[in-house]
Amino acid sequence: MNKKKVLFVLILILSVFLRFYKISTVPTGLYSDEAAYGYNAYSILLTGKDEYGTHFPLAFKSFGDYKTPLYIYFMVPFVRVFGLTIEAVRYSSVFLGLALIVIVYLLSGRMFQRSSVSLLSAFFVSVFPFGLQFNRMAHENNLSVVLLSLGVLLFLYSFEYKKLIILSFIAFAMSMYAYHDTRVIVPCLLASLLIIFRSQLYDMKKQIGVAVVSGIILLLPFVDIVRSPDFWSRPSFTAVTTDAGIRNEINQERGEDKLYGFLLPAFFHNKPLSYAFTFLDNYFKHFSADFFFFRGDTVTIYRTLGNGVLYIAVLPFLVFGAYFLVRKKSVYNQVIIAWMIISPIPAALTRFVPSASRTLSLLPILSIIVAIGIVSLIDNKKYSNINRVIYLLITVVISFNVAYYLHMYYFNSPVRYAKDWHFGMQTVINEVVNLQSKYKQVWFSRNAWGYIYPLFYMKYPPSEYQKEAKLSNLNEYGFGWVDGFGKYKFGDFPPKFENMRDTLFVGTPNDFPKLNNAIYTEYYPDKSKAFILADYDSLHTK
Repeated sequence: MNKKKVLFVLILILSVFLRFYKISTVPTGLYSDEAAYGYNAYSILLTGKDEYGTHFPLAFKSFGDYKTPLYIYFMVPFVRVFGLTIEAVRYSSVFLGLALIVIVYLLSGRMFQRSSVSLLSAFFVSVFPFGLQFNRMAHENNLSVVLLSLGVLLFLYSFEYKKLIILSFIAFAMSMYAYHDTRVIVPCLLASLLIIFRSQLYDMKKQIGVAVVSGIILLLPFVDIVRSPDFWSRPSFTAVTTDAGIRNEINQERGEDKLYGFLLPAFFHNKPLSYAFTFLDNYFKHFSADFFFFRGDTVTIYRTLGNGVLYIAVLPFLVFGAYFLVRKKSVYNQVIIAWMIISPIPAALTRFVPSASRTLSLLPILSIIVAIGIVSLIDNKKYSNINRVIYLLITVVISFNVAYYLHMYYFNSPVRYAKDWHFGMQTVINEVVNLQSKYKQVWFSRNAWGYIYPLFYMKYPPSEYQKEAKLSNLNEYGFGWVDGFGKYKFGDFPPKFENMRDTLFVGTPNDFPKLNNAIYTEYYPDKSKAFILADYDSLHTK
């Protein structure tokens, strides 16, 4: 085995360790979306239906957000092998994370024909917070970025093996069933590839024709999804065009103009102009230092305390690599630039920015750019006399940055973000299972995160739940609520609930203002109270 293969195997071993180590306990808790993916995969496995009884759906209703289908179907074999467990839910993402490392290794090798670039690209995909954050949790974007990257890889190899263009189009088409954002990214990126490589594609008309037909056939069911109002439920609640704050600001500015007698307030203060400014502001937030190096996503479950999506140590190489791409004219450089420009577009169209979850497609490109920056710097003749010093400095600084991230990920973030990850629900549900035979009903307060956790941790039979599943109208964020099933109820406790007998109550300390004794108390890692179980007797015991 040559040196290149040995180094790549070592990178894969490191990647496996970083993704599997303590995966059942870190992230701490199981987020509700993860539980929803897992339970719907479990339901498909046992009944061929989602939790609401729909046969093999192309959009999973779930909490009313209508999740894309492919990731849930991809998870089914993992649930089959490992059961409905936290490990099964997250192993699917681990597998995809490892697949992405291999794809980026091959992709960067195809583009630059340098083993150093390939190895470094694979290394940074394996250790960047961007990848580790999502590869260790269940999220649709893991599958979409793998299919997107695979589509590009197969496209580039099709110039030697023409039939691969068909598989490339299939990968691109399938990615649109994996995550909402690829439905914007794929058409733009594919159009860019066709333009950039138009001369090379001239002799591949037959294969391209078959590829286009294959893609269209795969996307025919997608047309029905687009026509359904369900498809637009989540986008309609997250898009900048539904932001009431923008409309209120427009009205305020028009009112201010009228105070000074300006006759055309709508000329400067209107929706198209405001939406355009908001889009641009959102877009460039994804290239800010704060997002890249210091804070990352605004959503706590998508970030690690004190870290961005990249390491601050790679900043010089990111800049140097970007400079190399712009200065050196190459079709492959154009692909990287186009990919980088296109990736933040879907996220910029939403209200919640910057978003790491919606821009994971940047990970392969940023890793390659940093790798190019390091290799270009080392290759620069100006620094030929200090190459060993540069090697040592790069190794020490990046190693420290990785160590710092891992420390914050395993020691600090699990404490600080425990509530956001819905820590403690597994233990709470286990206690409910042990006690529930004594009660006619179990009432979970609205603060106890809803119905999905009893379904998941109790492995509640999907065939039974499907008979009762009913989602409420969606709230302002595009999510519904399940009021109950079986003996379980979910929602605010009723007035004078402390006088209700034969009921086990599950809630947070705020739900029990007069409680003196609890049947069971679950604590967060910082030792503060998380959840409480109580009943009539405990509520009246002094």
